[in-house]
Amino acid sequence: MLKAFFKYSISTLLAIGLLYWAFSKSDLHWADIYKTAQTANYQWIIISIVIALISHLFRALRWEQLLGAMEYQPGTTRTLSAVMIGYFANFIVPRMGEVSRCGSLQKTANIPFEKSFGTVITERIVDVLGLAVLVGLTFIVEWQPIQQFIFPNFKLPPTILLAGIGAGGIAFLGFLWIRRDQLLNLWEHFVATNKVGKLLQGWFVGILSIKEVKNPSKFILYSLLIWIAYFANTYTLLLAFPISSSLSLSAGLTVLVMGTFGMATPTQGGIGAYHSLVASALSFYLIPLKEATILATFFHGTQMATILLFGGLSFIITFFLPQKNARIES
Repeated sequence: MLKAFFKYSISTLLAIGLLYWAFSKSDLHWADIYKTAQTANYQWIIISIVIALISHLFRALRWEQLLGAMEYQPGTTRTLSAVMIGYFANFIVPRMGEVSRCGSLQKTANIPFEKSFGTVITERIVDVLGLAVLVGLTFIVEWQPIQQFIFPNFKLPPTILLAGIGAGGIAFLGFLWIRRDQLLNLWEHFVATNKVGKLLQGWFVGILSIKEVKNPSKFILYSLLIWIAYFANTYTLLLAFPISSSLSLSAGLTVLVMGTFGMATPTQGGIGAYHSLVASALSFYLIPLKEATILATFFHGTQMATILLFGGLSFIITFFLPQKNARIES
């Protein structure tokens, strides 16, 4: 109990500190946020909320795919409620979302906690891979503003050097293929004798467990739709404000990536970190820091209000759902 209280206190202080830093460096006051809110196009904001809820539905449907691979069918109502409760819990206690959503399914669908938690780990691995692809895509399509903002004196190496690096990479992959048997033996020894090796092996097993999904193409489709919905949610929020409505689709991609990193920080709902990172991303596109911080605050507030409202409703709904035995009898 004392350890949990200590961790919660640290995350809360971190959130407060980051939020104070974000506000103070931009000389932002709550009155500024109120004035900006009056200029917003709330039709776009409502659309963004609907898209956010659709993204949560896609996540629930994807989770059902993983649960179905273990012969469990809890139903979309229970799965979606668990997902929303998980998001709700993350705004209360960082990293509690995964535990809460699995606990919810254990209560409403009689799915063993440890089994559903294993599928959540697999989901997180897939999400990290998706984010890595998104980061790479962002650097490709928005390299110039990012390079000018972060690395103003950077110059690309000569073409011959890049070609040499590429050839070296191909040669290295060829070497790995030729020595694959010896490397496999080394890997098995590493896994058997090292805790880090066991952890990495668990990650690989989690990724490969996707092969057990009965409809892999649907799983991949849901994964793509989740990120597409995240992007659409971000871009519609940009359209809601005059100062950001003219930003390009690629700018929306940059804001999405930075916001995702912000939400992943160990604070309640990414508070503070989200504000700083999204404000910095908007600064890439010459939006003054004060206005950028206001937008970041409004974006985060919209997401937080949506999660607290629908997550709270989902929590209440679980009290009225009769427990279901989700196990598929063979």
